[in-house]
Amino acid sequence: MPPCSRLLTLLSDYLDNSLPADVRADLEKHLGGCSDCTAFVGTFRSTVSLLQSLTDDDLPEELRLRLRAFLDDRCKS
Repeated sequence: MPPCSRLLTLLSDYLDNSLPADVRADLEKHLGGCSDCTAFVGTFRSTVSLLQSLTDDDLPEELRLRLRAFLDDRCKS
């Protein structure tokens, strides 16, 4: 699997610091030379941080319901 595709499949575990040390080192080596992946990881981190700071009251009800339906559908897959 190409390194960029591999990063996408391991991104959540990478950000949670739950990857084996050798896999993490390989991904960090890739990030050191791939500005696209580095930017993607930064954007993803920012998005996660922003979403974690939201409360139910911060989202319009329609958006909250659509988001919940989307996540429920994804979890079934």
